Amino acid sequence: MIARTTRTVYRDVRLLGSDTPAVVATNGETLGWIGAQHDAPSWLDDADETVHARGALLTPGFVDAHVHLAMTGQALRTLDLTGAASLAEALERLRAHLASSDDDVVHGYGWDDTAWPDGPPTRTALDRVAGSRAVYLARVDAHSAVVSSALADRIDRIERCDGWSADGRVERAAHHRVRDLLHQHRSPAQRTEAIRTALDAFAAQGVVSVHEMGAPSLSPLDDFSLIREVRAESPRPHVATYWGEPGAYELAQELGLDGLAGDLNVDGSLGSRTAALHEPYDDAPGTCGHLYLDAGAVAEHVIGCTRAGVQAGFHVIGDRAASVAVEGLRRARDELGTSRVRAARHRLEHLEMPAPADLELLAQLGVTASVQPVFEATWGGDDGMYAERLGRPRARATNPFATMATIGVRMAFGSDAPVTRPDPWGALAAATGAAQGRRVPLDVAVAAATVGGWAACGHPSAGRLRTGAPAHLALWETPDADGDAAAAALAGGARCVRTVVSGRVVHDTPSD
Repeated sequence: MIARTTRTVYRDVRLLGSDTPAVVATNGETLGWIGAQHDAPSWLDDADETVHARGALLTPGFVDAHVHLAMTGQALRTLDLTGAASLAEALERLRAHLASSDDDVVHGYGWDDTAWPDGPPTRTALDRVAGSRAVYLARVDAHSAVVSSALADRIDRIERCDGWSADGRVERAAHHRVRDLLHQHRSPAQRTEAIRTALDAFAAQGVVSVHEMGAPSLSPLDDFSLIREVRAESPRPHVATYWGEPGAYELAQELGLDGLAGDLNVDGSLGSRTAALHEPYDDAPGTCGHLYLDAGAVAEHVIGCTRAGVQAGFHVIGDRAASVAVEGLRRARDELGTSRVRAARHRLEHLEMPAPADLELLAQLGVTASVQPVFEATWGGDDGMYAERLGRPRARATNPFATMATIGVRMAFGSDAPVTRPDPWGALAAATGAAQGRRVPLDVAVAAATVGGWAACGHPSAGRLRTGAPAHLALWETPDADGDAAAAALAGGARCVRTVVSGRVVHDTPSD
């Protein structure tokens, strides 16, 4: 027996860029009809479900093009240090959490010491609060952390690892050793629950697809099978899967991964001063950060992936790292030709400090810039973390979204969750409200948050509201149904009441 196609009709919706009430119908997994209410065909009256939206805003579902699902779910379920205004406040939150938690290792996420008057956390400070308890507190950028003595003592010879500091700070190899230990102490059931929590949180924000960025020492390879299991339980957002390991072409094909990309790091982060710069950090003149791959390694990976039919990509933040990544792509082009490299749809994550000449080549090669506008909104400006780390002249040139759009670089927006939380309207607000030179029009930003994300993982027909396209939708209530719904949403006044993936509801909230 052939299952009947189900049909849902959304009446009296508003669409971006239009004040005219519209009707949108899904027909199975696709969009069956879109148009003005007075033109709606009679066959819509036989729908399986009719939603009377009363002026709610209907948009394409959003794509978050850079996430870490298990880490996000863990962050949503454990100690949250986001917004702590001082070390004292962070330690007080830790003290309260310890009193209510019996976890073998206490995890905390999100601390940012940029403006703290009492400095960053240290092992000594953690030991005073936690005693013999093992504690891991990740900095907001997740490229460094601080650990208690009880946790450090569990790792043999950690003091010999690159990136270990006697004050308990860990980065690079030392951080990897800590993460490896943490992964061993978290059961598959715990990781499954974290992934479930994260996907449901994304769905509640109108996100219909996420790009999972795994890598050795960042997440276990088994997470990909856990993600499939969670998505098989019930309708949930689509997940594009990436693994940051050079040369793992057979693995990518065996597991059906979307690419060997994402957190294959050319460098680190600005907040942790591990991003690779041409000139020293303004607030740490003794360092230019760290470069983990050279142009030859980049070229080898891009060439190998292109020949294997696998998408390649890299984590790139500092200007020196951008130069290295682009030089590697140039070498790959010289060997394989522009058309072949372009067809492979390679990508760069973050890309916060590219030179204009770098962007010209990326546009020619069809490379997607997977960028995070909320980074600029959070750490940009003349008094933000970027200015502190780089000095104002260099900081004013970070995250050139407008230049990317003008040159023709493909963009996809993401959150890097848990670095920033799932909030697609926040990303749109950051991109459209950025300083002159970075600001992009709303339609460009929406495209980067929808079509751009789908195209980046090989689904160029998705992300648009048009008949025959996949039915990926988000329905939003805004405070003033008669006003500018988009403006209200950009101001933080939108509530997602329904999210639909391929015609199936993955999040639903009864209307007030």
